[in-house]
Amino acid sequence: MTTTGGRTSTGGATGATGGLTAAGGSTTAGGTVTTGGASTSGGKASTGGTAATGGASGIVGATPPMGWNSWNNFGCNPSETLIKGVADAMVSSGMSAVGYQYVNIDDCWMSGRDSGGNLLADSAKFPSGMKSLADYVHGKGLKLGIYETPSVTTCAGKTGGLNYETQDAKTFASWGIDFLKYDHCSGGQMSSFQKMHDALIATGRPIFYSINPVYGAGSCVPPTCSVDEVKLTNMWRIGFDITNTWASFTGLIDTDKPLSAYAGPGHWNDPDMLEVGRGMSADEDRSHFGMWAMLASPLIAGNDIRSMSAATKTILTNADVIAVNQDPLGKQATVVATPAANQEIWSKALSGTSTARAVAFFNRSGSAASMTVQWTAIGIPAGAATVRDLWTHTDLGSFNNSYTATSVPSHGIVMIKIVSSP
Repeated sequence: MTTTGGRTSTGGATGATGGLTAAGGSTTAGGTVTTGGASTSGGKASTGGTAATGGASGIVGATPPMGWNSWNNFGCNPSETLIKGVADAMVSSGMSAVGYQYVNIDDCWMSGRDSGGNLLADSAKFPSGMKSLADYVHGKGLKLGIYETPSVTTCAGKTGGLNYETQDAKTFASWGIDFLKYDHCSGGQMSSFQKMHDALIATGRPIFYSINPVYGAGSCVPPTCSVDEVKLTNMWRIGFDITNTWASFTGLIDTDKPLSAYAGPGHWNDPDMLEVGRGMSADEDRSHFGMWAMLASPLIAGNDIRSMSAATKTILTNADVIAVNQDPLGKQATVVATPAANQEIWSKALSGTSTARAVAFFNRSGSAASMTVQWTAIGIPAGAATVRDLWTHTDLGSFNNSYTATSVPSHGIVMIKIVSSP
């Protein structure tokens, strides 16, 4: 797939030990994060990234961002009407109630610059202007995201941001933008990622900073990437553009497997936007969403949420699965067992006073399978532990030393939460 949705290569980028720092605040690597007077000791906002003025953690992106992006379904055709409709649907569908908040405009929203070099929104697509649109989205209790590139032109040939980083950051802040996707396109300069990071910090507005440092094929994996995603960004693409196919999203999962060390509060591996509700089977959609939750990936929907089916809505609004993704510990899952070919058991540590793990039985094979997880493989003490099925929201009872998922569908997933008994 070409494009502007966030082009990246197989391999991807790495994470930030903090994301953007706080407006009005200061940060010290590994130290205290001050946000307008309040501080959070031990904060993750490092000497790079962008911090937040709100939230218990005091950093932007303390948990993976949740929202929606226009590219997968609408390509180069975003509009004010579309964005307002999506914002309305995000509230009416119950998505905002379970954590979705960003409504992100991708490429093709701009139409050049004025005589002073300021970016202009396409007046045919956005007749009320971006500030007015941001006010509308904020009025719904949501946040507005926007797109630019460190290139002369965007991936779709529109007005790029190269050499306008400071001016564009000020423009975005003045409009009330909350999220910037900065996407490397043909002719882009890697040094612009640093410039935009610095420019966002200088605005004093906590803008979530999402980058894609690779254009086309290739990779930019730590520690060799010339862009220090660890210090500069809140999330970074790890692979080329996703498509609504089994091969695409499982390939991105494989790319993400060795990158768990780079994920944490304020900095997330990004295997790209969700394709749930865009043509795959129900089991594949559940696998896609469930694995993104396990991987602590951003949950950025790419379907048309204004007209999604009840089945798609049920997947995207599963509160138990979302809680795994949004767990404040911020751990990314790892593979703990491979019972047979194309069968994987993943485990993700969860916060809380008890020993808790989310476990995914992921069946990549062509037939249903039975899989067993041993407590010893996931760091649960021997003996009794309670098990909850996260897709059916059912407490299954207490089990000793192991649990068996007896029939994991082909291309399907079973997800459970295991809590060690006191």
